[in-house]
Amino acid sequence: MLTLGNTSGAEQALAEVVRRGGTHEATTNALIELMHCASYRQDRVGFARWRERAEARLGDMPPNIRADFYLKQGIGQARFGQFKRAEALLDQALIEAHTAGLHELEFRIERIQHGLGPCADQLQREPAAATEPAWDSAELREVSASLAQLVASKG
Repeated sequence: MLTLGNTSGAEQALAEVVRRGGTHEATTNALIELMHCASYRQDRVGFARWRERAEARLGDMPPNIRADFYLKQGIGQARFGQFKRAEALLDQALIEAHTAGLHELEFRIERIQHGLGPCADQLQREPAAATEPAWDSAELREVSASLAQLVASKG
């Protein structure tokens, strides 16, 4: 849903996963994705809150989730203009992915790292535009409405 630009729907679904508990791994993934959603919305406070909750689980994270945590933390820091911090987090994500043999993730991290410099340069020249949903469809609205009903019925 986040990829399609429906941040609100993504956050509702992920918050429901956290609320229900589920497996430790599923809940940890949801916390990381909520952190990612908050950075997407430029919500520094939400980003910090979700990062702290996910970071509390760092010792229990399997390597793939730990690498994803550092990756999404790095992306978030870059979105907030903290490029040195982002670079360090992406380096840590790359180390985690390499150590675990997660080659596809390594390539993704490297691609993002190579875009940090040009991104920083671009942000210095012009401020970031507001993010608009990339996609809207009847199906996406239906899923969003169903999530809203689920949350309302549980609340």
